[in-house]
Amino acid sequence: MARPARYFGLIPAGGVGKRFGGDTPKQYALLGELTVLERSVNAMLADDRVVRVYVVVSKDDTQAERLFEGHPRVQVLKVAGRERANTVLNALQHLLEQFKIDDTDWVLVHDAARPGLSLSALKRLIDEASTHVAGGLLALPVADTLKKVNRTEDGEVVVQQTVPRDSLWAAQTPQMFRAQALALAITECLYKDVQLTDDASAIETMGISPLIVEGHLENMKITHSADLHTVATLLGLEGKLA
Repeated sequence: MARPARYFGLIPAGGVGKRFGGDTPKQYALLGELTVLERSVNAMLADDRVVRVYVVVSKDDTQAERLFEGHPRVQVLKVAGRERANTVLNALQHLLEQFKIDDTDWVLVHDAARPGLSLSALKRLIDEASTHVAGGLLALPVADTLKKVNRTEDGEVVVQQTVPRDSLWAAQTPQMFRAQALALAITECLYKDVQLTDDASAIETMGISPLIVEGHLENMKITHSADLHTVATLLGLEGKLA
């Protein structure tokens, strides 16, 4: 009898967050009493179907191990690469080789700086993407009017054209795919020097269309320091920032 598919969380956390500023990488910034990374990990663990969450950091990172020491469902992997795609691929190869995750298992790749993921959105993603051949990702329909721009010789940014938004969605995470398929897709993209902005884009290069599952506003990514305050407000933690 075939073993049922399992679900594993994978959180790349090897970046330094240059746009965030300051001496502390954004994943270790405090959001209330917990770091951004802890909240992102806890959000992934909220669904009991997620067997384990792997946090992927650089070899000289010691903070993640301290944060999750002794946690039965969290393991820190020190295999982060030069770019996010390299980090995800290194982790996937490690899981496939060392932990016997196979081609029937799903991996949910989640940004370390998205602490606002809700349980309902996570459940919805697992429920719906599990039935789709390619897997899927959380995303939100674009609400704002979009402008394609040019930059003049004087440095001014001017409108070139308005871009129709009817079919545009803003990708979020988690993005859920079969572990082996995602590893093969990223490997191929890196070999061909294809620029990857997320994991779904690697799957798309194989001619496969992932399923879109509607996300939510609170699941925004922290990129700049001001975003920390925005997320704190969305999560009701605005009075608990350091």
